[in-house]
Amino acid sequence: MEAGTAPRSRCLLDENTFTENFKNQINTRKTYLCYEVEIVDGDARVPLDEIKGFVHNKGANQPGEPCHAELYFLDRIHSWTLDRRLHYRLTCFISWTPCHTCAQELATFLGENSHVSLHIFASRMYRRFDYEAGLRRLQAAGAQIAIMTSKEFEHCWETFVDHQGRPFQPWDGLEVESQHLCKKLQEILQVRAPSCCFPGLPPSSPLLSSPCAFFLLSEPPLGDLLPPGAPAPSFPSFLMRSLYFLTCCVPPSFPIFVTLPRPPLGFCFILQMSHSLLPS
Repeated sequence: MEAGTAPRSRCLLDENTFTENFKNQINTRKTYLCYEVEIVDGDARVPLDEIKGFVHNKGANQPGEPCHAELYFLDRIHSWTLDRRLHYRLTCFISWTPCHTCAQELATFLGENSHVSLHIFASRMYRRFDYEAGLRRLQAAGAQIAIMTSKEFEHCWETFVDHQGRPFQPWDGLEVESQHLCKKLQEILQVRAPSCCFPGLPPSSPLLSSPCAFFLLSEPPLGDLLPPGAPAPSFPSFLMRSLYFLTCCVPPSFPIFVTLPRPPLGFCFILQMSHSLLPS
C-alpha cells in the first residue's frame, strides 16, 4: 500500500501534480483521490483533520500488483476502525469517476457500513467496461456522485495542495467542460422507465422514451440498479437516499416516478411526483 498512498507525514500535493491530474480538459493515466472525513451529529459536522489526505493508483509499470485509487482508499478506511455508534461523512475529490469494478466495491462497502455516507466529486468521466451500470449501482447504494465545478477545484486547492499562499487560478474552459460532464452524468444516473411497468403503452410512448427520475418502493426488474437479490429500500431509506438526487440533480423538466407494488395485478402502479412538492 505504501507505493500507492501519500506518506502520513505529508498530505499535500504539489501544484503541478494537482493541475496535471485534476484538469478536466486533459487525460492522464493516473487517478488521484483526495478525501476528508467528518462526524455528523444532527445538523453539525465535525471535521477529522488528522485523517485527511490523498491516495493514488499504482499502474502496471510500477513494482507490485496494480491497484486502483479507490481500493487503496477502502484499505485506508478500514485502517481507521470507525466507531459504528457514530455517523461519518466521507467526501472524495477524484480525478476520474470510479470504474465498474471499483464502483461495485464501494457499493458493497456502503451496504456493509450503514454508519458511513459517501459523497464523490469527480473531475472527469471514466468511460470503459460497463462504467454506466457501475455508477448507477453506486448511486443505488446511497453514494452521492457529482462532477467537480470551480467551487470543488478551489476547495481541493486550498485543502490538499501545497500552494504557498497562491490562490487557485481556474483554467480556460473549466466551467464549460464541467457543465458538459455534469449533463452526461445526469443522463447516466437517470433511469428510463421499463416497459413492463407500463402495460399497454406502445414502445414509442414518450413515457418510455424520455428521461425521468425513477425510484423504487417495490422491486420491478430494473437491471443491476440494486445488487442481485437485494430488497428495495424501505420508505424512510428511500426518502433519505433520494433527497439529494431529487433536489439537486433532476432538472424540473423531467418527470419523477415512484413505483408502488400491486402484486395481485402483476404490475406496478406509477405515482408521478411534482417538483413543487420537493424541498427547496
